[in-house]
Amino acid sequence: MRLFSLFFLLGILSLKLFTFLPNRFWAFFLLIIVLAIKFLTQRWKPMRLVTAFLLGFSWCLFYSYLHLAWFIPDDLVGKPILISGVIATIPAIDSERTTFLFSINEFNHQHANGLVKLSWQYNDNHLRVGDQWQFVARLKKIHGMMNPGGFDYEAMAFQENIRATGYIIESNDNKLLATHSVNYLIDRIRQSLADEINQNLPISNTSPWITALAIGERQGISAENWQILRDTGTNHLMAIAGLHIGLMSGFMFALVAAIWRRIPALAVKLPAQHAGAIAACLMALIYSALAGFSLPTQRAVIMLCVFFVAFLLRRKILSWQAWSIALLGVLLLNPLSVLTDSFWLSFAAVALIIYGVSGRISTHGLWWKLGRIQWVIALGLIPFGIWLFQQFSFVSFIANSIAIPCVGFVIVPLTLFGCALLLFSVKLGGLMLQLADKILGLLWKVLTVLAHLHWASWYQVMPNNWILLSTCVAVILWLSPAGFPGKYFSLIFLLPIILYQATVPKEGEFILSLLDVGQGLSSVIQTKNHLLVFDAGPKLGSNFDMGESVVAPFLRSIGARKIDLLVISHGDNDHIGGSEALANYFPILETKTSVPGKILSFRPTYCLAGENWQWDGVNFTFLFPTLDTLNLDNNSSCVLKVSNQLHSVLLTGDIEKKAEKYLLATQLNNLPSEIMIAPHHGSKTSALNDFLTAIHPKMVWFPVGYLNRYHFPNPSVIEKYHELGVTQYDTVEDGAIQFSSAENKISLYRPEHKHYW
Repeated sequence: MRLFSLFFLLGILSLKLFTFLPNRFWAFFLLIIVLAIKFLTQRWKPMRLVTAFLLGFSWCLFYSYLHLAWFIPDDLVGKPILISGVIATIPAIDSERTTFLFSINEFNHQHANGLVKLSWQYNDNHLRVGDQWQFVARLKKIHGMMNPGGFDYEAMAFQENIRATGYIIESNDNKLLATHSVNYLIDRIRQSLADEINQNLPISNTSPWITALAIGERQGISAENWQILRDTGTNHLMAIAGLHIGLMSGFMFALVAAIWRRIPALAVKLPAQHAGAIAACLMALIYSALAGFSLPTQRAVIMLCVFFVAFLLRRKILSWQAWSIALLGVLLLNPLSVLTDSFWLSFAAVALIIYGVSGRISTHGLWWKLGRIQWVIALGLIPFGIWLFQQFSFVSFIANSIAIPCVGFVIVPLTLFGCALLLFSVKLGGLMLQLADKILGLLWKVLTVLAHLHWASWYQVMPNNWILLSTCVAVILWLSPAGFPGKYFSLIFLLPIILYQATVPKEGEFILSLLDVGQGLSSVIQTKNHLLVFDAGPKLGSNFDMGESVVAPFLRSIGARKIDLLVISHGDNDHIGGSEALANYFPILETKTSVPGKILSFRPTYCLAGENWQWDGVNFTFLFPTLDTLNLDNNSSCVLKVSNQLHSVLLTGDIEKKAEKYLLATQLNNLPSEIMIAPHHGSKTSALNDFLTAIHPKMVWFPVGYLNRYHFPNPSVIEKYHELGVTQYDTVEDGAIQFSSAENKISLYRPEHKHYW
């Protein structure tokens, strides 16, 4: 069973290698092959693994076609469209907008079947999951930012079957069509429970986590709090997962069995342990339903139910068998779950526990086993932590040893008991929830102290899958039983990641990277021993900015430990927004800007024309602004030229024609450059003909956002570059764009990492 599940998984993963989706008839053809193997092959057992692989591939292919069946016609993208359907998730509400998934059943007066993510700005309506609405909305296709080390939003959306995003336009046609209490019944119960919790639990730093532990919704949680969890390796605790379900099921088993055996009339009809097993299964199902049947809870419920059903039937089942059944069950429910981090972390964690605990001789009792589980998870998940998050925590063992008993045995039971009491006594239920929040607040202080230790986390690059595999082998050998002959060979398999050094330019060379930060700008210039960041992208909300989500992960992916110079060209949000987040992740040795008053915390100085320096044989020169041009908004942007003996780059910020004229008059001899980052994202307020002629670039790169409201780059500007014979790239079509001066080579991240979805 274990090998069958693993080969089924491999079949699913193989489809991910395709850059286009094979014809759907391949799924039926492969199924025919499977049936032929089954009925025509004399030796069926050796062919089971081939069959599992083909079944996994064909099932994922068929499932993918179901997800891709509906899409927005190109001619309707960005235009007002009348849609109707059902609110499919609990709406997330903040100070600016309400966001939710909407299941469309009618699109532009035609039948449709698709899931879209909508936002409604300053909405006063109390939206309920399951209600049927009609909206006028502008929709666009799913388009995420593509960068080395960054999060793949397109893969996440595809896995969740989200086919478009958009926003609702204020219109008299926006109206509630019907209220259906049966539709999305579980989610309606979850939303009602969330409302009750929010009404009876005072707002605090940790109160959103109480809601998360009750129903799995994580709205209102700050980025800083998430970082504390990552730095302490405890992020798995603050969502309903296998640990919580297992503990609560075990508690219910013990409670019901203890009560049952004390009532003779019940014990005669059904053994107490059987009654406890049934209650434990029901508890697992109920708690998983409260979490919206998230992927980790699916795995936990399947495994627990397999164990308890085997117990009821008096059948012995091995842990690996239950794990394999859970793996197969989750993949059958959604084969695209392999695109999520939670899939790999969930199944890897349980596999490690089984491997690290089963088959060992121990006389140290329960607490020894719990301590060993913590050690196994803390050590065993290091490769996955580096692979997925580019970091691992040195304080994970200590933090989890404190947090797991506190959360599992105190906070979660109090939270669920408080939620149950809300049905009978709002006052008592509220007091119970407040008690859970107070205890969580004390725990949070401990986690914060641990997270802020300067040695708490280590950031490391997992450059490729071969090094990941080698590191996993090292962990498996290290966790092998005492006396295992190959145990200390684990050090050999650790050598690749220990000795790995990120590629850096040679003396006199540089690498330029224009990151895909949507409608904004962030560029990175690397030399042999130095790193410069030119702008940090926009901040899009209190909990989301490009400095944290794009720039910092990219810098980690190239092995950066510090930023030698941060240049903020000017004060617009799309250039300065992510700068504060960068300071939380990297030491910034120096900051240059045209607006030092907006970033006082970095102790910046002005970027003034004429300032120049050399790093590792590469020349850097500011061409603009001057002291008398510092109060012109866009036209005060820092302009930086980077060059070596063969190549040159001009970074222009958001300068417009006024600044371009000034540069023509004062810096004419310094303007010629091979590569230019387009001034002001390609706005028609820039790109004077004489300015472009003076620079005479071979390439121009446009930092722009998908379907941005400014319509950058402007068609007239594109035509100007075309007439000059300039090769044009933009971050919408190409993702992150990189140039290596040593190889004289351009790398385009999106085309090089194309997926079939």
